[in-house]
Order: sequence, then C-alpha cells, then structure tokens
Amino acid sequence: MLLQITYHDKATQTKTEEEDTIEKILKAITTLCTKVDSMDNEIQKLKSKASQQHDYKNVELRRSEDGKNPELKGDDGKLFV
Repeated sequence: MLLQITYHDKATQTKTEEEDTIEKILKAITTLCTKVDSMDNEIQKLKSKASQQHDYKNVELRRSEDGKNPELKGDDGKLFV
C-alpha cells in the first residue's frame, strides 16, 4: 500500500511540475507577444514620423513658382499616347 501512495505522489508531483513548466512557457510567450506588439507600434510611429519629415522636406524644396508656371504653355497635364 505504501508503494502505491508513493507512486501516486510522484505522478502527481510530475504532473504539477509539467503544469508549472507549461504555465511558465505560456507566460513567456505572452510577454514576448506583448513586447512584439509594442515594438510594432513603435516602428509604425517612426515610419509615420519619417514619412512626415520627408513630406515637409519636399514641400521646402518645391518653389511656389513651379506650381504656377507650367513648363510648356498650354500644357493641361494630359498625356496622349
């Protein structure tokens, strides 16, 4: 009878250790997913900021006269092929 109880206790202990290991793995995966999401959000912010800076740079490089005087008189912007 004592042998059966000891065997049962070991089986229960092993199961508990496996459950603890699985729980630790799931917590680690959850933490990693949260960090990846956070990094993705930060990357999107940086891309947006870089895009806006690029747009501002182009605005500064464009002369106001460029939009008012077309290179060719009578150019209506249509391309005939």
